[in-house]
Amino acid sequence: MKTARTEVTIVGAGGLARALSRALARSGKARVTIASRRAVAAAGAARGVRGVRAARRIEDAVAGASIVVLAVPDRSISPLARQLVPMRPSWRGVVVLHAAGAYGPELLAPLSRRAASTGVLHPLAVLGTRGSVALAGAYARIEGTAPARAAARRLCGLIGLTPLRGTGLQSPQGRSSYHAAASLASNDVVALLAAGQGLLIRRGVPAAAALRALVALASGALKQARDAGLPGALTGPVARNDRATLVAQLRVLAKADPAAAEAHRALSLRLVELASASGRMDKSVARALRSLLARGPGGSATV
Repeated sequence: MKTARTEVTIVGAGGLARALSRALARSGKARVTIASRRAVAAAGAARGVRGVRAARRIEDAVAGASIVVLAVPDRSISPLARQLVPMRPSWRGVVVLHAAGAYGPELLAPLSRRAASTGVLHPLAVLGTRGSVALAGAYARIEGTAPARAAARRLCGLIGLTPLRGTGLQSPQGRSSYHAAASLASNDVVALLAAGQGLLIRRGVPAAAALRALVALASGALKQARDAGLPGALTGPVARNDRATLVAQLRVLAKADPAAAEAHRALSLRLVELASASGRMDKSVARALRSLLARGPGGSATV
């Protein structure tokens, strides 16, 4: 006897909608309908993907749905929730999820007032503009009513996402902390790569080669952090107590890219704390490095 496939409607046709629909279809245990304000966009998102179909109208897609995922920009979630309300005579028994990591189920209040079970399913992943990045192996923040959380966990299981545990992730402050942590580990890394690329370009390295070299280096650091933990990934002048190199770095950065100099100084202070707390650095060495770094990038710092 075949197990019934989970019926999922995704409203949206961007990178997140494409990534979710493909991952769910790949599981072989879900039947996915994509809908968008622009029928041609939904058709494009579904084209060539077995197990995914496009609806001509959002009304048709949500009419008989049991799980609806709003994969639209954050600012569009509440207006869309209001627009969905009259598209069904009753929302009782229907789970509606959005994917805005910085917000809670309150964005779906118009639907919860009509008895829908509302919640959040936010994949902690970097998505390509066309949903080209696989979600399997990533984590996700889930929140909401008990039925919504159960549905989100079911979708995570089909996609290969791991729900992120944490008792403090459901408050406004907790959501902001979660979102800030995500930005530090993704957006800010891109900014650091851009700063590093700029330094190499100034020294005659072609832009493409500079980026490839730095991405390869960053990938190695991330792999080491994953395999050996943060202390095991420590390297560079801070970890070696190489004050001469650190001062030289700060001085050249202060002239070439003052913002990067300040970032490097602040991040080096964090590395000192990490090395000291893990026992990889003597307290006396840590004090000396803190004093050095506290003087500011490239200023009067001396070896």
